[in-house]
Amino acid sequence: MIGRLLVCAAGAFLSIGLLIPAVPRYVTGPLGQQAGMVGVSLAVTAVAGVLARPLAGRVADRAGRRTALCAGALLLSGTSLALLAVGQLPLFLVLRGVAGIGEALAYVGLATLASDHRRPGAAINHFSVAVNAGLLTGPVIAETLYAASGFAAIWVTAAVVALGSAALGLTLPKTMSPDTESASPDPGTRRARLYHTSALRPGFGYLASVWGYTAISAFLPLHLAALGGSGGLHFLAYGGVLVAIRLAGYRLLATAAPTRLAVTSLLLTGTGSILLAAWPSPAGTWCAIALIGAGQGLGLPAFLRMAVHGLPARERGSAVATTTAFFDIGFLTAALALGALADRFGLAGGFALAGVVSAAGALLFLPVRHHEHEGAPLDRSPR
Repeated sequence: MIGRLLVCAAGAFLSIGLLIPAVPRYVTGPLGQQAGMVGVSLAVTAVAGVLARPLAGRVADRAGRRTALCAGALLLSGTSLALLAVGQLPLFLVLRGVAGIGEALAYVGLATLASDHRRPGAAINHFSVAVNAGLLTGPVIAETLYAASGFAAIWVTAAVVALGSAALGLTLPKTMSPDTESASPDPGTRRARLYHTSALRPGFGYLASVWGYTAISAFLPLHLAALGGSGGLHFLAYGGVLVAIRLAGYRLLATAAPTRLAVTSLLLTGTGSILLAAWPSPAGTWCAIALIGAGQGLGLPAFLRMAVHGLPARERGSAVATTTAFFDIGFLTAALALGALADRFGLAGGFALAGVVSAAGALLFLPVRHHEHEGAPLDRSPR
């Protein structure tokens, strides 16, 4: 069962990854827009994803995880295929917004299924590896497809891959937890929550972590250009460190106290971001990339484990949706703030602020309490 879930996750996010390099090129190419419109298209997708997260959590908790992930994958497939007929910016932006909704539904459905597993720590970690595998390989495949057949090949491949994930998703259970279907909600939980309070602390921690991630994802190419280099190998190294941490350290990520992992993640990410500002050189950049990659590798599994720990299955979709919504919020706020600061004080100012925010996020989880060890089974009792 977990194998099919991981294939679904890799396929859905491969579909998303294929569009990462294609969208900016399409906006500034066939659509004839300036580079600023690339940021608008990214913002439309992110805002739609944020707004859709509460709905995605409600669908996952009420209609089932399978319904959420299949609906999301179908939206990703349909919006990718529709790009074949798009020739105007307004329709393109509408499709990118709908794709953001699809991404939210697919992610929440898949992540909540992973949290339902009898070994949730290991399942969440494996799920995060599958997601990153899809996102990291997508751009590489997209460049090959573009060189061979142009944008049409990318749109069709992304649509087919997402459709395959939806088809495979139909073979997954509605939920992996019996209490979702067997336990009737008590009067206090008859209405599915749009957000979950247990996910707010890990959500804010995730937001702080995303500031460090945004520092490299949005501004590293400019930093490297100023140093006389390019970012291809650096992004590959970042992804390699992240995936290696999650694969090699899967036992630690599944069983260690998530508060400790969260603190370590945020301090590593913050230190790496500050290092970009303090040591503007090729060697300093490589060290910073390694630190941020390691920090990001530790972070998400810990934040998700904290969010769902002890919750009955019927509330986990809402918790996952709440936590992951902070990624989009963090990316948007960081991109705007760091961009403004970089314009005024240079890239070093933006990197320093990102590092401070990420490191300060560790304060949310101090003191680290020994009893917050979530390697134990989740509480399955109705509430």
